[in-house]
Amino acid sequence: MAPRLISALYSHVRQNPRWGADASMRPGSERMRSPSSTIGDALPLIGRSKELDCIQSIIRGPKDTALTVIGRKGTGKSALLSEIPALSDNRTVFLAAAAAESDWPLSGLTALLNDMDDPVLNRLADDLLRDTAGPISVPIVSSMLLNGLHQRSSSRTILVIDDADQLDSSSQAVIGFMARRLTGTDIALFVSVREDFPDSPFGALSTLRLGPLSYSDTVRMLESIPAKRTTAAAHAVAAATGGNPLAAVDLYERLMERHAEGKYALPVPLPSKGSFDTEFASVVCALTPGARNVLDLLALSFRSDISTIEKMDRDVWTSVDELLATGLVKRSGPHLGIGDQLLRGYVFTAMTPAVRTADHRALAEAASDTDPYARRWHLSFTALERQTPFQLLRHAVDLIRGGEVAFAVEYIERALTINPWEAETAARLTSLAELLFNRGEFVYARRYLEWAQRVTRNPALILRLTGLSFEIQFTQGAAVRSSMVLRLVKEFGQHDPAYSASLLAIGALYYAERWELQEASELLRQTSAFRGSASAQCLEIADHAKLLIESISGETADSGQKYEQSGTARIAGLMVQGRVLTYAEQYETAQEAFAMLRNSAEPGHINWRETAAFMAADNEIRAGNVRAAVRLIDELELSEPELKYHRGTRHLFRLWRAHSLGDDAQARVCGTDALRYAGAESYPALTAKLAACQGHFALMRGDLAESVAQLSRAAEVGLRFGNPVLLRCEADLVEVLVRLGRHHEATQALLRLEGRSVGLRSPWLMTAVARSRAMLADGEQSLQFFSRALDGRNGQTLELARTGMCYGERLHAFGRLRDARDAFLRAKVMFEEIGADAWSRHVDSLLLDDRLEPVPPNGNPAMLLLTDQERSLAKMVARGMRNKEIAASLYVSVRTVEVRLTAIYRKLGVESRAQLTALAAAGGLIATAEPYVMPVL
Repeated sequence: MAPRLISALYSHVRQNPRWGADASMRPGSERMRSPSSTIGDALPLIGRSKELDCIQSIIRGPKDTALTVIGRKGTGKSALLSEIPALSDNRTVFLAAAAAESDWPLSGLTALLNDMDDPVLNRLADDLLRDTAGPISVPIVSSMLLNGLHQRSSSRTILVIDDADQLDSSSQAVIGFMARRLTGTDIALFVSVREDFPDSPFGALSTLRLGPLSYSDTVRMLESIPAKRTTAAAHAVAAATGGNPLAAVDLYERLMERHAEGKYALPVPLPSKGSFDTEFASVVCALTPGARNVLDLLALSFRSDISTIEKMDRDVWTSVDELLATGLVKRSGPHLGIGDQLLRGYVFTAMTPAVRTADHRALAEAASDTDPYARRWHLSFTALERQTPFQLLRHAVDLIRGGEVAFAVEYIERALTINPWEAETAARLTSLAELLFNRGEFVYARRYLEWAQRVTRNPALILRLTGLSFEIQFTQGAAVRSSMVLRLVKEFGQHDPAYSASLLAIGALYYAERWELQEASELLRQTSAFRGSASAQCLEIADHAKLLIESISGETADSGQKYEQSGTARIAGLMVQGRVLTYAEQYETAQEAFAMLRNSAEPGHINWRETAAFMAADNEIRAGNVRAAVRLIDELELSEPELKYHRGTRHLFRLWRAHSLGDDAQARVCGTDALRYAGAESYPALTAKLAACQGHFALMRGDLAESVAQLSRAAEVGLRFGNPVLLRCEADLVEVLVRLGRHHEATQALLRLEGRSVGLRSPWLMTAVARSRAMLADGEQSLQFFSRALDGRNGQTLELARTGMCYGERLHAFGRLRDARDAFLRAKVMFEEIGADAWSRHVDSLLLDDRLEPVPPNGNPAMLLLTDQERSLAKMVARGMRNKEIAASLYVSVRTVEVRLTAIYRKLGVESRAQLTALAAAGGLIATAEPYVMPVL
């Protein structure tokens, strides 16, 4: 949507909110009011977390300051500002500017003063009301207001002025003067304006610009509307409105009204409700008559051939140049189209039915020898021919193959409007749904396959449509029971044996990747019944699935196999080869396979490419290349994260990334989301992976109780997978049990791991088992085991660094402090090399522990809450050392010191260094030599 025609966000009805109700809201909750009473009174404020954080930082900050929220009509300024009372316990005064009073001098200021209801400011308001007949001096009033603010005795106040640029000019000048001089007033001021003019009274303030919502956030907002969900409509609206919530909600409401009336096909063009008619009218009315006539013709179709328009208007190029110059029309080769679909809807609606019909008829005739697609399109509005909808569907197939999905959707929806319920329609919709799925258009693929399912009784089509539904769920990462696939093939497989074989082969790949190897093997066994009808590509995919099953089981002999086939079989072969190489721990070669697949430019391979992107990230995680894995996960987040591929894996990646970067707050949010998803659509592998990830990083943080709970759960679920290299949680479980002093259980866990490792050739496994043996050993023998574990040449950097860190802890426990410090520093270098920030910070904390003298409490019982190292750090603070000085003396980062101090403050309930110093002095801290000892046998 053109930003100069429609603002980027959602607008509220301008009225004073009922702050009494808002004050009871949970801080941080997201909500905004809908402009439509039909939809509901409230919608979630989605996609504005960063903006809310910015506002919250100003509210809770120590400085008295002002912020200007900039956004044109519909940008959601009021929605954002209405959240302010929920972000603070301070008194909030809200003023919504009234445009009708903009000609009354100081009317806005007096309204604000009345709402503040302060005795000092009330006198100023009274003086202004008495002097309205005389000349008004803005500088004098500004000085009086500023003096009054400094004299008032009220506590911190939040002032919110919505649409401040709609106030009278004198009020704007006074408030702008005040906003730049808030120091000492104990006021935080928020104003919203539509435009950012250089000479605006609010121009010098800090600004917060509201941009459009993302496609995903727009869909989430629409799907949160408490009404019957129409997913395809939400996506069509999100694409048409370009992130404008006001336009999106208006348009979605109109589509839901049509749906309630039994009109299930989407209207073409999408109707304009009228919220932006004034803006559209001002733009259209400025056009010349010729340009307006061409714009009317272009509104009748998604795109039009220029030569077709030229037959109807010989002077078309002058008009086209004008439309292109204004940005209302876009040109692509020989075609023209209105880029803003809401503008197109407005122009279409403004035409009378008679004019539209006449223009459709004329365009159909003009396009007879220049654009056959357009001819059939325009005839569908003027001539009732039975073949018209089927020809439109046939044209849609060609358009999808050409990559013009949005154009094709209009042809499909028009065909469904004319003739939605014939059997031939179902057959064509099936082909269209398969094409759309192969190009990653899951929403429309599901829409048309479900439409076809309601129409057809053909068993072969039922097989294809249901199988396609399963394939969409496979790609999205949803849980599909293998019994459902087998039942479908058993009941309908004989009606299309070739498709049945293909579905079984693809299903086997899906279940193998979920580590459900029995289910995958059963599907492959059923494939043999259709081998006579299976295509060569299908047979190749079945062979790939068999190879993947073997590699997940631990058999990696054929991991280097090359695939020279073409088409889908080659793409599937590359993906399987990369995955097999990952499980064989040949990570660099796997990178090459995934890179080849991701570089494929064939539109029909998009699902395989996206899957390869996920597998490439997992390959880096398993390789211990934290920095590379984080980069790949960040790339995944750029592509509609909530809508398409492998949702469970995506949640897991987000959690792993947050933990790896040491972002505990984000990790908690991601962990909650991952648990919610796992509870709704979980499968054993996802559940086990989630628990293993949580347990792994809980171990790193030293939260041993949480770690042992999560790792025990992961290990229990992981027993069904056979291969212990898949989850990689049992070595972590041995370590946490050792640290808890539960050595017998740790020994049993290690024996179980070694028993399951027989016959497996895994460098990672060798390193992990060697580290586990060293941790369980006693005395000097443990140091010998650690040395052997560190001598391994094939170990991953991450695992070697972890082993070196544990070695340093054992050296420290034996009193070899210098050797321990050297081991810690070597581990830190390796962690930093691969970008493992969280582990690197953990080593910093161990270095801190190593250099400090633990001090037991003596006197104040509050000191019992601290560990020895925390008490030592408290003593350094009590001596007057700054964070930078502490970090420099201990060879750790300032961040590490800050984290430790934050934990101390939280435990002791203090808020400053002064309070900590006083508490430490009262505790009578006395240094003793009592080094930390890691539990050993």
